[in-house]
Formats: sequence, C-alpha cells, structure tokens
Amino acid sequence: MALFCVIALFSVHSQAVSQTQRVMIARIDADSADPALHPSKLIAGLTLAFESTKQYVVVPNEVRDSVARAIGDSATYQRVADSLGAEIIVFASVARIENLVRSELVIAGGDGFTFSTGGHGYGVTFLRSDSTRSMIHDPAILSSMQRALCLSLRDSSLYAKADDALRVRPASLLGIGGINFVDKPTDFIPWSTFKEKVPASYDMVQSITAALRYLDEYIVIDTDTRDSIYAKAGLYLVENYNPVTVPELKTLRAFDIDRIITGRYERTSAGADLTLYLQEIGSKGELTTLKKATSTIELDTKQALQDVVRACLRQLFSVISEQSERKP
Repeated sequence: MALFCVIALFSVHSQAVSQTQRVMIARIDADSADPALHPSKLIAGLTLAFESTKQYVVVPNEVRDSVARAIGDSATYQRVADSLGAEIIVFASVARIENLVRSELVIAGGDGFTFSTGGHGYGVTFLRSDSTRSMIHDPAILSSMQRALCLSLRDSSLYAKADDALRVRPASLLGIGGINFVDKPTDFIPWSTFKEKVPASYDMVQSITAALRYLDEYIVIDTDTRDSIYAKAGLYLVENYNPVTVPELKTLRAFDIDRIITGRYERTSAGADLTLYLQEIGSKGELTTLKKATSTIELDTKQALQDVVRACLRQLFSVISEQSERKP
C-alpha cells in the first residue's frame, strides 16, 4: 500500500511540472515558547519552500481561514481544500536545538486526499544580526523545509533550477568530534600549541566548521549545537582535545548525525602531524573511516595550525570555504 501511495504522489508531482498546483497548509506544529519558531516565520518558510520550485502556489492562511469560517462547524481539512481548489494538503512539524532546525512534512493528495507521503530535512544557520549579535534562524527554517519537501516528493533535484540562494538538496548531518592531542614532552622541545591545547583545539574545531559550512553534501554541526545535543544526554565538559567517546557517538547518532570529522595531532621530530578522518557513525557508536588526510606542521604557531587544518580538509573534500563568517 505504501508503494502505491508514493506512486500516486509521484503522479501528482509530475503533473506539477506542466501546471502549477495549489497547496493548502493545514497545520504547523512547533514549540510556541521558542521565538525563533514564530508561526509567521514557519508559514513564510514553508510557502517559499513550495513556491520557489515554480510548481506550486500556496493558499494564504487568511484565505483558508475565511473559507473555513464560511463552511462553519462542518469544516474539515478536506472540505476546505476542496473549496479552495487545492490539490495538496500539507502538515508540518518543526523543532530546533541551538542552530539546527528539523522540519518534517506530511503531504496528502490525490482523489479524496487519500494518498500521502512525507519526509524530514535539516537546516543550520551561522548568521548573526549585526545589531543584536543574535542568531538568525530564518535560513535554517527554509532550508530544512526545502530538504523535507525534496524527500517527501522523492526529488533531490527539486531546487536545481532555483535561484542560487534557494538551491539546496538533501544532505547528511556532519558532526565534529575531538582532535586527539598526543604530546611527547620527554622526546621533543615543548610546543605552545600542545601546552595550550584547550584554545588550540577549540580553534581547530572552529576552523573546520568555518571551512565546511557551505558544503552541498553535508550540513556541518557547530560546537554550540553539538554541545547542546551532548547536554541533553547528560554529557558535559566535553573537551575538543580528547578523542571522541562511544557515548558521544551514540548521542550524535540518535540525533541523525551519522558522519563525523575526528583527528589526531601528534608531536614528531619534524614538528607535528595532523591527521583528520571523515568517518561514519554506526548504530552502536562504532566508527568506519571513509577518508583520511595527513599533513605536517613545522611551525609552532596558531596560523600554521589553521593552515594545516585547511590543508587536510582540502584532501578530504573537493571544495572548502575560504570565507569568514557571513553577515546578512
């Protein structure tokens, strides 16, 4: 039965390529106490997610509510949609943890709206307001809804022809674990980056986040979001200079984060070697290495350390960001 539902929605979606379809938003569920998820933001995001495909037009909620009042007590989602001439009814739920937004859609269509499909998607924001320095979550809301719509319609190229700012596709969540600092003070002259491993490891993780934030295939999780996820599992004081633990990995996996960057920073006679690993997190917290990259650092400076981090990332990924934090 599920297969027939998907096929039916495929048919509805394929018809939309040649003609615009009307969409009615039935309900959006979210934490009413979270100002970042204000209903007006969610409605605007979902409307743009549909309409930026050029295949759908969303009925304004004011029009929907007016029709519902006219129908009276016998109003149902289906009756209101029929009265509006809407071919699709959509239900959404949205949740946020720090800078990560998760949206889930359930879409009903076909004769009598008896066929349904659904999917979820994620979005993350790195944007801050110039005036308040608070995070701006609107882009994360939109991209999470776009990715949820891609999965709901089984169309990863849904936004391939959209404007650059709206061109997204489904992507995996990518976490950043600890960089294991391995010092050898009895063998070599002490380096400041090892003695000051707390700020050094933090800078390394921040550099990785900044370099990978605009990847198409991954949604990188920043440290604030990662640490909030850990805190929900009772994991506190997680240091960036220690290797990632199984409890940390299981916690990340429980939040759909199934890819992670880990590393090893080791003092050597030539200076130090940095190895970064792109790994897959298994259901039991086990790690499978997908790629690894190693570079040597010869100077004991923060800039040299950042440079070697980026050198490793260029080996792991075809493109990394060379930009500093964007501002809206």
